[in-house]
Amino acid sequence: MAKKIKGKEWYELVAPRLFKNQILGESLVSDPREIKGRSVIRSLSDLGGHPSKYYVRMKFKVDEIDVENKKIKMKYVGQSCLKDFISQMIRKGSSRIDTVVKTKTKDNQNVVVKTIGISLRKINTSVKTALRKEIEEDILNKVNKMNLDDFIMSVIKDSFQVQIRKKLNKTYPIRKFEVRKIEII
Repeated sequence: MAKKIKGKEWYELVAPRLFKNQILGESLVSDPREIKGRSVIRSLSDLGGHPSKYYVRMKFKVDEIDVENKKIKMKYVGQSCLKDFISQMIRKGSSRIDTVVKTKTKDNQNVVVKTIGISLRKINTSVKTALRKEIEEDILNKVNKMNLDDFIMSVIKDSFQVQIRKKLNKTYPIRKFEVRKIEII
């Protein structure tokens, strides 16, 4: 065991500025160039002190390696909700409205936003289509006017979801609305 660790050093994994450069963990590395491409997944409740957001997993990838200070700077590459949480939202006698929207932020980042909405009761296809169209238009309008960090913070603080849900309630009552996945392309 000692032979395997010999020649390796501990490097700190540092979150992006958006998450206040928190330490995500440590990694044992023999050659810093080998760590390129590795990713780390952390719960949002661990990162930002949002205990109610236990179901959101944030994904980070290696961005820069600082050999002198033994730090690895990570970049945000996406987030997703746990499958258990999604299945818990869905109830018998309600309808599920899923959307997938590809768009660009104001700072020219390509983003895929996947959402899920749950209605109060079963709804027919025409109402689902109308709701889906409203969600897609709203996401495109909002995301195109924000930079990536502002968009992520609005999703974390639920202001993004609340605004869309209020707009959808005018068409048909929505019980739950959540951004289930964000991917940076």
